[in-house]
Amino acid sequence: MIGYKHTANSCLLCFSEVIPTDNRFYICKSDVISTDNSFIHAEVTSPTTLTSSLISFVMAELKSRFATLSEEDLNLLLDDKDAKSTKRATKPALKVFHQYLKEKKADEPQTKDTLANVLKLFYAEARKADGISYSKSTLSSLRFGLNRHFKATRGFDIINDSEFTDANKVFGAKCVDLKRQGLAKVEHKPPICEEDLKKLYESTAFGLNDPEKLQNKVFFEVMLYFCRRGRQNLRQLKKTDFSFSTDSTGARYVCKSTDELTKNRREDDEGFDGGLMYEKPGPNCPVVSFELYLSHLNPLNDFLFQRPKRNASISEDVWHDNMVVGERTLGEKMKSISREAKLSKCYTNHSIRATAVTILDKSGFEARHIMAVSGHKNESSIRSYSKTDICTKKKMSETLTTRCELSEELSVMNSHQSSPVLSLSQEEVIINSSRSEITKNFNFFNCNVNIQ
Repeated sequence: MIGYKHTANSCLLCFSEVIPTDNRFYICKSDVISTDNSFIHAEVTSPTTLTSSLISFVMAELKSRFATLSEEDLNLLLDDKDAKSTKRATKPALKVFHQYLKEKKADEPQTKDTLANVLKLFYAEARKADGISYSKSTLSSLRFGLNRHFKATRGFDIINDSEFTDANKVFGAKCVDLKRQGLAKVEHKPPICEEDLKKLYESTAFGLNDPEKLQNKVFFEVMLYFCRRGRQNLRQLKKTDFSFSTDSTGARYVCKSTDELTKNRREDDEGFDGGLMYEKPGPNCPVVSFELYLSHLNPLNDFLFQRPKRNASISEDVWHDNMVVGERTLGEKMKSISREAKLSKCYTNHSIRATAVTILDKSGFEARHIMAVSGHKNESSIRSYSKTDICTKKKMSETLTTRCELSEELSVMNSHQSSPVLSLSQEEVIINSSRSEITKNFNFFNCNVNIQ
């Protein structure tokens, strides 16, 4: 609300309380917390002089083009820029660093030089609570968290600033040492092997006539075709986030119709347009399943993953309660599906993403095309998913075994073959015939010479 005030303690237009200042008139914003800057001066000298110029000024203020943010608002804006996982990596890193300083009876360094010297020792001496060395990935996470903290509070970049060169050399040397100790291996979530994929679609975990089984199938296919991360934004997905379209050939598909804030796509979405889920004739068509699922959702709830009714009848229109599936339940969804389908192992949600990238990579699609679907920012991330899976390694092992068995069979066959026993006369015939074969004739100036 905007108005103007005299020397009284209330605005003459909105009657809100104001802070008396002088005998000049002000424009007040009653919907903003009162500060010294929440009142704008107006060139008016008397309450009776509410002229057209003042009215114009008030109306202009009402239609203000630019917002006014406090320092606190700006800090909140900057803080929300980073993903929750990024923030979570900062707190434990700072906690470990402070515990290290406390044990060493040292204060937190205030200058680059002192911080660099402390970090040089910290990288080499950091240990878990039980005294065992951190893994390479954990140590890298600690350095990343500390870097974020010191960049935000001091403007120090402990990774790229030249003052920290020696400290980073120690960090690199420590990583080599951890690799030597076998502590550098990164455990990636495995993709679902071909046998388990087949078993999944043949199992009772998926179905079209049961609310939970139908949700399992839709969940899996949304994760697969749109290459989604394990837990990210699943609970926030809404029915309106997806739409149906038809291409130039008449084929129907489902696409993501709204933009979404993700871990890697927070500022720049260039090159990322997401995947498409095309229809495929047959009982396992993902588009048909998705459409059927939407038709049975609770109309009073806007979210995509609603809690299935416990005793829902197929004849009912609504198969779900007016309640969103919990974040934890969604985060453990693929584990539950793995147990229901009796797969070879308990896969995680992230394994579905790894499966999508692995299949696309093995099928010959270029990394840049895969990145346009998965949202990865660099090809190295794609390569980490596309490592040779256990199914391929099994086939390689079987090939080697088969070849070894074949060689062994040939060796046995050769050992059982007996050499022919020849008489002396037979040997003499063979020797003479071989000699005759190598006889050569040469002509030397009108004379013949035979060389044997």
